[in-house]
Amino acid sequence: MKRLLTILLLASLLLSSCANNTETSPENTPDAPAGDSLTDAPAAEEAVPETEEELPAPAVEDMGGAVLTVLNYTPESFNWANTLMFADELNGETLNDALFERERKVEELYNCSLEELASGSVVSDITNSVTAGDANFDAAMLFDASVTNILQQGLSLSWGELDLDLTKPWWDSAATEQYNFKGIQAAVSGAFSLYNYSTRHCYVFNEDIMNAVAPEVNLFDEVREGTWTVDRMYELGALAVLDLNGDGTMTAGDDQYGIVSSVTRHYSALLAGANVKYIDRDDEGALYFAIPGSEFAVSVVSKLVQLNAGNDIYTSGTNDIGGGAESSIFYNNRALFIAAYVGEAARMRDIEFNIGIVPSPKYTAEQEQYYSLVEGGAQTVLPKTLGTDAQHKTAVLLDAFGYYSFVESIPAYIDQVLMTKVARNEDSSEMMEIVFDTSFYDLGTGVWSADTKNMFTQNIFLPRSDTVVSLCEKIEKALTKKLERFLDDLAG
Repeated sequence: MKRLLTILLLASLLLSSCANNTETSPENTPDAPAGDSLTDAPAAEEAVPETEEELPAPAVEDMGGAVLTVLNYTPESFNWANTLMFADELNGETLNDALFERERKVEELYNCSLEELASGSVVSDITNSVTAGDANFDAAMLFDASVTNILQQGLSLSWGELDLDLTKPWWDSAATEQYNFKGIQAAVSGAFSLYNYSTRHCYVFNEDIMNAVAPEVNLFDEVREGTWTVDRMYELGALAVLDLNGDGTMTAGDDQYGIVSSVTRHYSALLAGANVKYIDRDDEGALYFAIPGSEFAVSVVSKLVQLNAGNDIYTSGTNDIGGGAESSIFYNNRALFIAAYVGEAARMRDIEFNIGIVPSPKYTAEQEQYYSLVEGGAQTVLPKTLGTDAQHKTAVLLDAFGYYSFVESIPAYIDQVLMTKVARNEDSSEMMEIVFDTSFYDLGTGVWSADTKNMFTQNIFLPRSDTVVSLCEKIEKALTKKLERFLDDLAG
């Protein structure tokens, strides 16, 4: 996977030019959820054969004019992520044209049609369609927090019913593992969707401020060397804190901070970066509340609170859990770091300073790898009414759609991200590789976020109160019963 992603990133850097098209929708809206070195890069003509050799395309099958319909959110109803799946025509924009071409290629090769059924109420559409016994769509993009509700109500079909190899690199293996409940594959994430690319966590930093406060630092090298850690981020962040108006008080509207972010975004990214989950699985597949039983997890939560005690390194810019003012601080050139979705970085086109992207930091340098949290996106589910013939059609065409997306439109999306104020160079492409190659999912930041993430945000992270032990005691019993009841319901 890592080798393939390197090649795809190289391809994105070799695209001729990138138009200044924007993401489909703004982020942080009231409806948003609470929630290899390329130094010796080969020439463009050498990259394509290497990709084809290492990643064979799925077998082509004549589908006899079959139509694959995907139920998808409208951009307005899911405006914190990139909902684009189809393009109506070529318009010269890199991503748009890549989407159009991969769709046309699948349609021509497989003698089929691909179509989108756009909706502002996907859950209701799934419910009404399945209840009525209709089959007006073959697959649906569904907000990750809604996956288990649909499953418990008997409205979705397990992907295990399809003859489909989900180990292929155009299927996110981490998502496959996340949404498999004791053999029931409730949802998957394929490269035909940009949701889980655009809602992937990273940190964007102001290179101009970095050069001013720490000119000797090469943050990209620190990431490569494995020394990019939480402590290092706060150490650098402290250097950037500045009372710009000289009034002796740090205020979000006037002064410069080391780190800004919504409360949920920052702490969720750091917990995931430390490989800490709110909800995990045991060896038998049972779900459990993972914080209280882990001395390490408790210590991580406590330390993250302590890092922000008694200083002005970090600010949310607001007391709103979802955030708001923190983005304006960064956009106004008054913060060194901001915790962001990749999709937000793709929209940083009008800022007047240089930026770079790095993954969420490791907890310690000894940690084996970086982890990039994916949350708040949409997974792909199957309606319960999908018949046997439609199951074959859906498996064949979504597999092909995923493959051609992985080799064509995903590099175009990467190019769109890098063609902002992010330097279009080896450093940026390598950082993007790390972010996209280190998927981290946690049911506690999606499905059961109200029981875990939101409780920690409101009671610990927002007030900066180191009360993790007492909070765990307060919520563990009810949460454990809820998780057990969910698995019992699935067992019948």
